[in-house]
Amino acid sequence: MSNNILFQFEEVKREKCKASILIEGLTGKGKSGLALVLGYALANHDWSKVYNTDTENKSIQLFEGLESTSGVKFEKFKIANFTPELGYKPSNYEAFKKSAIATGAEVIIQDSISHAWQYQGGVLDMINELKKSNKRYERDPYAAWGDEKIVKEKQKLFQLFRDPNCHIISTVRVKEKMEYDKDASGKTVLNSLGEQEIMQADIKYEPDCVLHMIKPGKRTRTEASYPVAKVVKSRYAILTEGEQYEFTPQLCDQIREYLEEGTAPEILLEQQRLQYVDGIKEFLDTNEPARNVWNALKQDRGLKDVALKDLNLKDLKEMFVTLTV
Repeated sequence: MSNNILFQFEEVKREKCKASILIEGLTGKGKSGLALVLGYALANHDWSKVYNTDTENKSIQLFEGLESTSGVKFEKFKIANFTPELGYKPSNYEAFKKSAIATGAEVIIQDSISHAWQYQGGVLDMINELKKSNKRYERDPYAAWGDEKIVKEKQKLFQLFRDPNCHIISTVRVKEKMEYDKDASGKTVLNSLGEQEIMQADIKYEPDCVLHMIKPGKRTRTEASYPVAKVVKSRYAILTEGEQYEFTPQLCDQIREYLEEGTAPEILLEQQRLQYVDGIKEFLDTNEPARNVWNALKQDRGLKDVALKDLNLKDLKEMFVTLTV
């Protein structure tokens, strides 16, 4: 083969990329509404391309026929009812996602992803069932996290937040974390530690954009207000971390146009890889016993002599899942 073929240049080009957005918030703060508004924009204003996996007891159906804050009606988007009887394990979410893509979805809304972690059939529920059915895990509860089925489902959980074929919008519930403490007089008081996602810790490395709901949109005969959310994290240049945005139809369309014009997917994945590197470093710095586990994980994969900063994204993600059980 000629060296002229091996050593060639080509023009740089930006490529389209698919959205990976997580919307967090307390119940009633408008997560579902914002997800639908964003989904409609990302589907280029075609409701038939918007698919929703609903874990909220068919509540998403209440939007159908209503007017959104922009005045556009919520029309007949697709819905799959995710029930406790089916069970909320991550592999079931994955099956819904594959089915949606196979039948023409351009946007998939997972509302909410919290169920895959905490609710019936989710990862924590699977752990509890293992402990009940296996005496070994009764004696050593931590070992249950290393069970092959648990590791597999936990890995699938991390994979749900993006897909190269489809925009993915996920919602996650949050709760207020409380802690008892002593005040200056020695009296016991209950203090708020802020809001906390009902989800696997450090799932934040997966989505490209995380939005925290401030208030839902509202439409009356005389006025309309748009959903307001704070950008917790963003790999999108169009959205600035720490800023609050009113999600008008214009902004939602601008997000779609930005993704179509494109940051190359490879750039977003490299940003994600670097965040995993920083996350693992921080975890190891604050959990000294975990260093032995980390070294064993690297050795098992034949990566003993590879520096943390040089590991590829696939290995980083899979080892992070095991490291942080």
